[in-house]
Amino acid sequence: MDENEGKSPPKVKIDWQDTLWVLTMGAQGGLLVAVPVLVGLGLGILLDNQFGTLPCIALALTLVGGVLGPVMLYRWVRSSVALHVQKRLDEKKGEEKPE
Repeated sequence: MDENEGKSPPKVKIDWQDTLWVLTMGAQGGLLVAVPVLVGLGLGILLDNQFGTLPCIALALTLVGGVLGPVMLYRWVRSSVALHVQKRLDEKKGEEKPE
């Protein structure tokens, strides 16, 4: 017989502030990757129509957006996570100080 049978699972304390932060980071990260690709595609189609070179410029600018998006995402996540971790450490230090 299983020793955990009939017992409820342990309660997990959810930090809603961190949960919302992770969700907003994910949403913003998705946009940071998608927007440069779509801007490159749109601008490329406009330029291709202007110069009659369809699909050359559109493909090139879409690829540029496809490279820039993840690079921007990486830089943004590194700085955002560093700030968030520093903020949480400062909050913990403030809680530990006896008055």
